[in-house]
Amino acid sequence: MHADADGSEPIPAGPLSFQASTWYLLAQGGSQARHLWTEVIAQFHVSPSQSKVLRALSESGPVGQRQLAQLIDVDPRNAVPLVDSLAERGLLAREVDPDDRRRRVLTLTARGQQVATELASVAASVEQDFLSPLSTAEQQALRQMLLALLRVRPGPGQEARPACDLDPARAQA
Repeated sequence: MHADADGSEPIPAGPLSFQASTWYLLAQGGSQARHLWTEVIAQFHVSPSQSKVLRALSESGPVGQRQLAQLIDVDPRNAVPLVDSLAERGLLAREVDPDDRRRRVLTLTARGQQVATELASVAASVEQDFLSPLSTAEQQALRQMLLALLRVRPGPGQEARPACDLDPARAQA
């Protein structure tokens, strides 16, 4: 048994020792979050990857396809079918880059911006609901711990950053 975050009430681990491991708990939490998110965005008829494209373009504005792939952390070759499928649905447009006519710039259409805005709103609601058992301080601490883990142990093709880069106070010292 483990104490709750405020120490008030023990939280029972699963009956098997591995069920109390951080690895297992992270995997279970991630699986639950992914399942919930996939169910919610299915209402928009988009995949998780397509939702990342829409939200990235909404936040970043027009970008080239390679830059988009970097933003959403996918191989540029895998970005092509995502872009194609969203363009076919009228959610994004490819425009000629005025600075380099060989290059295409991706932009959201009005309909794409509307879907991206709705996705952002739903994402905030889903996150709030999922994290509701935690206090605001615990949610912030969890976010910071996950960011620290992901920065030091990045995914395939990403470069690790030293842990000291995580704390702005330490970086300025």
